[in-house]
Amino acid sequence: EQNSRFTLEIENQTLTAVRSGNTKLFTQTIQLLQDEYGEQECCEETRKLLNKSLGDQKLSYLHFAAQGGHSGLIGKLLELGCDPSVKDKAGRVPYSLAKDKETRAAFIKSRSLHPDKYDWKKALVPEPLSQEELELKENREKEKKKAKQQMRKEKLKLQKEEQKQKKEEAEEKARYLALSDREKRALAAERRILAASSGENTVAKTVVLNRCFLCGQDITGKVPFTYNDNNFCSIACVKKHRTST
Repeated sequence: EQNSRFTLEIENQTLTAVRSGNTKLFTQTIQLLQDEYGEQECCEETRKLLNKSLGDQKLSYLHFAAQGGHSGLIGKLLELGCDPSVKDKAGRVPYSLAKDKETRAAFIKSRSLHPDKYDWKKALVPEPLSQEELELKENREKEKKKAKQQMRKEKLKLQKEEQKQKKEEAEEKARYLALSDREKRALAAERRILAASSGENTVAKTVVLNRCFLCGQDITGKVPFTYNDNNFCSIACVKKHRTST
């Protein structure tokens, strides 16, 4: 009875450790087994414990570790004899439940360290990559990372250029609005002469040729609303100008 109580306590503690990813608790639990049994008997008891099917779904401790993404525990479980080819009630091996890339990598690493310990093919754990394949994969990842960094730099550069252009536009608009009506008309005349002499399409790329007389909005290339020889961007600006004069 005392032995049964001890076994149940070990099982519960192991399950808690594996489900929560608590490596320290798991190590302490295995140490309790080693203290209870001799070295050879302990190895056998540990294998029995770790390969026990749990719950209605018949999951092993390795299933729980894979499902939870606890990669740090997977290597320990496999080293201690937890069979990766054991299936649950649904016919799934632990590797098929691996939560993420890091978890899958832990299985593959164990296969590379212990190639003959389990039926890795039955466990669906892929063969580790060769050194050449690893280098090729690493180089591809570096190239992808480099390309992403370049894209981020170009995007940031474009954003800065847009911000600079908007700032310059706002500053020019503010200067225009600060002009008197007479100065606005004189400036408009100068720009009409500039457009006529240099070619409108060429100048328009660098110079704002026409602004709303009231709000300063750029209306280059647009058909303006004209009132008293002044150009406006909208009827609303025309009305405001008329009521203010």
